Amino acid sequence: MKQRIIGCVVAGLLVSAPVLAADSVKIGYVDVRTVVLESKSGKQHKTGMETFIKDKQASLKKEGDKLKSLQQTLEKEMLTLTEAQKQDKQRGFQEKVQAFQKSAQDAEREVRQKDTEFTNKALEDVRKVITEVAKEEKVGLVLGKTEMSVLYAEEGMDLTPKVIQKYDSRPAARK
Repeated sequence: MKQRIIGCVVAGLLVSAPVLAADSVKIGYVDVRTVVLESKSGKQHKTGMETFIKDKQASLKKEGDKLKSLQQTLEKEMLTLTEAQKQDKQRGFQEKVQAFQKSAQDAEREVRQKDTEFTNKALEDVRKVITEVAKEEKVGLVLGKTEMSVLYAEEGMDLTPKVIQKYDSRPAARK
């Protein structure tokens, strides 16, 4: 009889232990987008991307200007050319236009690819930092903050500044 009572008490404690522990779980949240954009590496990436995009735009503008000039030259020459020569020149011009459009698409794809690669790497690193900060702060649950996910939170639950600070202090974040 005593063993049954002790067994019931132990079972009761075991069942209620998670409930008691749940009351003491510390919860925090992180705005991952802010960490990625506002960290040193995020700002460096943004600056680098702006420079990269400006270079691509300048290159494409130069090619576009050449095409405009070529088009104007062709329009002037068309009056003196035979029909076969006109078709040949127009075909050559169309090929150059298509090459220009392909260059523009390639540049756009390259920009998206660079941005995606950075974002994926940054998210992987930020997740590791969030885990470290959560362990240091003894936070049992960390939520991701978006416009609709965290509607209210008490002061002190936002781990974003601590995550940015720790992320920036890592040697890998400075690259």
